[in-house]
Amino acid sequence: MPLENGEYFMEYRKLEEALERQNKLIRTITENATTALFTMNTEGYCTYMNPAGERMFGYTAEEIASTPLHNLIHSRRPDGSLYPIEECPIDRALPEHTTVRAHEDVFFRKDGSPVPVSCSISPVYENGHPVITVLEVHDLTEQKKHEEAILRNTKNLEILNSIGKSISAEMDLRNILQKVTDASTNLTGAQFGAFFFNTVKTKGESYLLYTLSGATADTFKGFPMPGKTPLFHPTFNGERVIRSDDITMDPHFGHNYHNGMPGGHLPVVSYLAVPVIAKSGAVIGGLFFGHSRPGTFSTEDEKMVSSIASQAAIAIDNAKLFDKVKTANRQNKRLLKIAKQLDDKKNEFMSIASHELKTPVTSIKGYLQIIEKIAKAEEKPILNGFITKAARQVDKLTSLVNDLLDATRIQAGKITYNFTKFNFGDVLEDSISSLRVVNNTHTIEINGDQNIFITADRIRLEQVISNLLSNAVKYSPEADKIILNVNQEEEILKVEIIDFGIGISEHTIPNIFDRYFREIDKNYQFNGLGLGLYISAEIIKGHNGMIWVESEPGMGATFSFTIPVNQTT
Repeated sequence: MPLENGEYFMEYRKLEEALERQNKLIRTITENATTALFTMNTEGYCTYMNPAGERMFGYTAEEIASTPLHNLIHSRRPDGSLYPIEECPIDRALPEHTTVRAHEDVFFRKDGSPVPVSCSISPVYENGHPVITVLEVHDLTEQKKHEEAILRNTKNLEILNSIGKSISAEMDLRNILQKVTDASTNLTGAQFGAFFFNTVKTKGESYLLYTLSGATADTFKGFPMPGKTPLFHPTFNGERVIRSDDITMDPHFGHNYHNGMPGGHLPVVSYLAVPVIAKSGAVIGGLFFGHSRPGTFSTEDEKMVSSIASQAAIAIDNAKLFDKVKTANRQNKRLLKIAKQLDDKKNEFMSIASHELKTPVTSIKGYLQIIEKIAKAEEKPILNGFITKAARQVDKLTSLVNDLLDATRIQAGKITYNFTKFNFGDVLEDSISSLRVVNNTHTIEINGDQNIFITADRIRLEQVISNLLSNAVKYSPEADKIILNVNQEEEILKVEIIDFGIGISEHTIPNIFDRYFREIDKNYQFNGLGLGLYISAEIIKGHNGMIWVESEPGMGATFSFTIPVNQTT
């Protein structure tokens, strides 16, 4: 049913109002969008620009419509070279019927400043034919700043890590300081940098220029070291970092006898000074940087150099410690060399003295035997007692001389062993018999199988048994019994000699087998050189065995040793 005129008019009005609302909504969206929106006709002229586009590029609607849009915002490449319109993807989109999404490029504002952008280009069709191009432009300035900041921080972290590894691996103090100075000077873009190292002299504290970067030592030749002026004091005192865009305008500048920079000084305008503080809190020194251009150093530079200074402080502390260790090692080596020389001379003296003593002792013993025969022949029994006592003392002296000779041979590594097969019981019997000749105060109780055949140095093992038995008797003056246990377990011979004497204090047990060591007891006085146990232990070691002692003061002592029953030459 056809509409009446009035109804038709009402429907038309409704459509018109809806269209108006739709247009108003579109205008609201485009005019309030943060993205710049443009429409371009087939000739490349801008037919519409929203307020965001005007703010982004600085052109008015009249200005933007007067010239092809490409010539206004896209006529140059990022490097400044001309960008031909026929190569522009924006202008090619309409005739080539192409759509471009998220294309990153660089456009230019009215004032010529570049704008990093991401743009999308879409042709609009009417009756199947493209009539306009819609250009949507996002300003990437802030995004690029963030990306650059992330890249810069990543690079800085890599640099810091590299510097940290480099200086932590370095132990030479001067090399550390030079690496720190070079790296931080390059990192901040300073024209020159310096590390002033704290040293203490007899006349007080002084600051020594230690390393330079970007300048030679001749540059500072003739200038005094920086003192505690208002400008330098906060750094050398470890109070804070100082960063100035123009140090010549700083109120602390110029308070010295130069009333500013001395003649010939490097032209410092931008200034950065960072204290280097040890873990202990002591100020090691300061890193100083300068540039002739104002405003060179940033907050980021300050943070970076502060991080480097912290790493440098640790590396410097380590280098100082390493230097102390090297010095101590050199001193120790020198002392060890002197001690060895003295020990060698002592051993040489002992060896010569022992040999020299052995000859007259042997002669005395021979003369005593002759006198003993004469006394018997002339029937003078009164002399026999004196001869026996003299012979006993000569035997003691002979034993001491032999111990000295053995000790010097052991020290020189010249002791030798003659391994043969024999019955160990014979060694025990000979050792006990020899002991009874000089001392018959103790009974010796033997437990275990004595009929054990072993391969070893018989004379040396008899020396060990004799030493341990004589010690057991000597250090148990109020007892009258010694226990000797012998046991073979598979291929190992074990011997224990137990006494019931004064015992050994716990703190001296670790040293009991040391050369010249003797246990001191305030109630008793014992003779000897302290060589018997040392020689015995070395002989047991020479038999691939072990020797040890178990004891408590006042409870006696048990000396034990083990050796393989079959020694190999």
